[in-house]
Amino acid sequence: MSLNCRNKFLFFILFVVSFIKIGAQFSQFPVTMEIEEDHNPSKSRLINIVIAFQNNGSETFTGKLHTILPQGYKVISGTDIPINLQKGEKKYIPIRLIAETNAKAGSSELRIQLLSNSGVILSEKITTHTIEVDNNLTMTSLSPIIFRSADNEPVSVKIRIANTGNVPQSISLVCKFPDADKGNVFVEQQAEIGVKRDSVFTFTYQPSKSLSGTANYVINISGFRNPEKEIFNTTSITVQNIASKQRYQEPQYSSITDPFKNEITTSFRRVGQNLNMYQIYGNGGFNLPSGYLFLRGNASIFSNQQLPVITNTNISLFQGNNEYHIGSVNKMFETTLSGRGAEYIRHFGTGKKIEIAFVDQNFNLIEKNAFLKNGYGFFAKGSLNTNNDDRNASAAYIYRYDPFEKAKHHILGTEGNYAFNKKWKLNGKLNTGLSSYEEQDVLKPSLAFETNYKGAINEYDINGNYFYSSAYFPGNRRGSMQIQQNITKNFGDYNFFTSFNYSNFSPKFYFFTRSQISDNTRFDLGLKFPSVKKLNFGLIYQYQNESSNSFNNFFGNWMSEEAKQMSAHRLIESLTWSDNKTRQSAVLSLENGFVQYPLQDSPQFQLRFNANYNFRNLNFNAIYQKGSYYLSEYAFTYRINKDVEYKKLALSLFYNEQFLERKLSISTGASYADDIIYGKAPSAFINAKYNAKKFGAFFNSSWYNYSVGSLSNNILTLEIGITINLKKAVLDPGKKGKIQIFTFYDENNNNIYDPEEKPANDYIVSINNVVLKTDALGTAMYKDVPFGSFELKQLIQQGWYYDEQKLDLDKYNYPLQIPLHQNGTMTGKLFLDYNAATSLEFDIKTSSIYFNILKDNRLIERFSADDEGKFTSFLPTGNYTVIIDEASLPNNVYCEQKIKEVNIKAGEITKIPDFVIKVKEKRVNKKTFSN
Repeated sequence: MSLNCRNKFLFFILFVVSFIKIGAQFSQFPVTMEIEEDHNPSKSRLINIVIAFQNNGSETFTGKLHTILPQGYKVISGTDIPINLQKGEKKYIPIRLIAETNAKAGSSELRIQLLSNSGVILSEKITTHTIEVDNNLTMTSLSPIIFRSADNEPVSVKIRIANTGNVPQSISLVCKFPDADKGNVFVEQQAEIGVKRDSVFTFTYQPSKSLSGTANYVINISGFRNPEKEIFNTTSITVQNIASKQRYQEPQYSSITDPFKNEITTSFRRVGQNLNMYQIYGNGGFNLPSGYLFLRGNASIFSNQQLPVITNTNISLFQGNNEYHIGSVNKMFETTLSGRGAEYIRHFGTGKKIEIAFVDQNFNLIEKNAFLKNGYGFFAKGSLNTNNDDRNASAAYIYRYDPFEKAKHHILGTEGNYAFNKKWKLNGKLNTGLSSYEEQDVLKPSLAFETNYKGAINEYDINGNYFYSSAYFPGNRRGSMQIQQNITKNFGDYNFFTSFNYSNFSPKFYFFTRSQISDNTRFDLGLKFPSVKKLNFGLIYQYQNESSNSFNNFFGNWMSEEAKQMSAHRLIESLTWSDNKTRQSAVLSLENGFVQYPLQDSPQFQLRFNANYNFRNLNFNAIYQKGSYYLSEYAFTYRINKDVEYKKLALSLFYNEQFLERKLSISTGASYADDIIYGKAPSAFINAKYNAKKFGAFFNSSWYNYSVGSLSNNILTLEIGITINLKKAVLDPGKKGKIQIFTFYDENNNNIYDPEEKPANDYIVSINNVVLKTDALGTAMYKDVPFGSFELKQLIQQGWYYDEQKLDLDKYNYPLQIPLHQNGTMTGKLFLDYNAATSLEFDIKTSSIYFNILKDNRLIERFSADDEGKFTSFLPTGNYTVIIDEASLPNNVYCEQKIKEVNIKAGEITKIPDFVIKVKEKRVNKKTFSN
């Protein structure tokens, strides 16, 4: 056996013998040690442990109690405690532990050992203490308000994140800058924050010109815990523009969504080989001292025309509660008034409004030699509760002269909306007409009424529309009747629905004696089944009946007024599939049944197949039809070839995409249609649109080809245009003035500018929420300010202040002199009083301790001390209360006298007594134990 192996064997024998000896000592040792059950709360930093000793031997025992603790735990009374036990004695020894701020969260083992005087371990017990996880994070803005005077200045945002919990944390900070020109700009930073540590994050951004011109805007910062992206806090910072010249901006309008865009678009379009069109259109507005002016224009000219066509063009003046419009007027009543004319609108309080207009029915504003020749009219309308969609009413009188019928039409109508509750809503219209026909010397009365409603009865959702107009009613729906009724109901996951539609069109005219008859009836009864693995199935029964005499000439009998009729019974089966994750969907439907055509004896089979598939930005659609579904299709087919059954095939493919951060949009597609009416007709298009900050451009092109028999034609259309985005405007219909500000140092406090006194340059003045900085002459200007009341708010700077006051702007030029008075200075400091031996652990940064200054129980100022614990504040003359903000004090630190009273005098420095802050001391619990 080698020497090395022999040594290893001897070592093993000695180790076994020692282990047996120590085990024998443990088993034979007469002193027992037990840990009494403890009830230390997991949130407590102070831990009390009681050890029970029993000397069962015949001799006195002396030794010591030793603790082995993890990092962050300390024994208040020392790590080694002497133990002296007489024979038969039982004793309780308390141990006081403290878990410091750096103790790790979760469960930790606390080892307690009984040692002999020579340090031999005689007994050992283990207990555990659990500290709950605290992941609290605080977010503080170092500058809640940022003053900005130059457009080329970047904005710098500083945020302090403090980890006041007991575990390190990974965080993400997201800062949102609301820049309209670039969209919302998001900047993200990530970091690891240690326990009881803090970090300052800085976000720097160069605003666009339009954002720099905004009076004020808000930057939002959100904090998230990684990796779950759980939000832990948010804050916001206001950026204030302090330029010496600013314009009023409506507070409800942000820089993201201005209400009016000023833009001009010009385009060139070529249709086919010899038709060109030039077009220019746009709109814009600007403020006036009283109200604002808004212009809208659209002019075009074709290569084969000498006179341009100007439509949808008008000039509008908005002045207080009045609106004046001249140019194109388009009004949709039961009869349409559209053309060139003038309109006046007057708004009253609580949603009341009247409208009056005269219209010459020529759509081209510069049409020559046609004044009143194509008809004319005027109307007057009054409305109540226009700002309430649930309950409102209106009444109107319309006069229209029709040169084709040679008739004068008078219509008196009313309309109302009424919501009975959240489920039931009703709309009703009633119009009466009186027409005077010159050639027939007839005075003809007429009537039209309509009602729409929606509601629910026992979970049945119902809605309907009913309309009727007499045969000579001079409206857009002359001689019509229409009935629409829909009912839906859910039975579990099944959806039942039914609808009935009936329409009749039978107008009458004195200048056209041939009767017109058109009658349509349709009934649907359907059921949608529950979804199964993203599949939805639906089944519908449909009945359709159509009759009309409008197509009699296609059947070779134009003189006949007899209506031709077709009716059909169909089943419609549909299958829908969608997958939101992959952004796909597909729809298949089959309509099949039997139809009775007007000139055939027996019913004929018909079907229509429709397939649609979507994948992200791609769409494909296919239709195949066999048999005529409408009387018009049957009539056109019969005229071309009465022995041929109507068939149709239609295919289409479309694609849309956006590039360059959504600035460039492209859409393209192709389609093919083939039927007996239009022949073979392929077509395609491609459109592109680019939107930038100051301009936009677009290109549209399409190609269409049709071939019917020997007739064939190609049409290629190209269009190119550019849009110029002018400066946006916030328009106000009210009167607006200009506040001319002059600030000066009022040395003698007489509130008058004297020759020996100096202007206050670079001084900040606050009017409502707008801040202006005076120029070198002490002046600033606030333009386009609506008449009304404003507040001059106090800002203390450079040892000078001005008195707050209310301003009543009631004239176009408002001179505002602001005398500045010298204020007093208040100084103070923090004093830290603590005992290093007995104080709990603390971590203090005096620059994070804040103070509030109150006057008459109103907050005047909030500030923090510097790194040396000192602070200074400039205040106007008066009595103030200074309060230390206890919420800003760190853990284990407090202040007994939190409030100081101070009297400030002009031009004097007032020092207030120190704020004494103290540190909490360790608690020592005493308890008496006996045998």
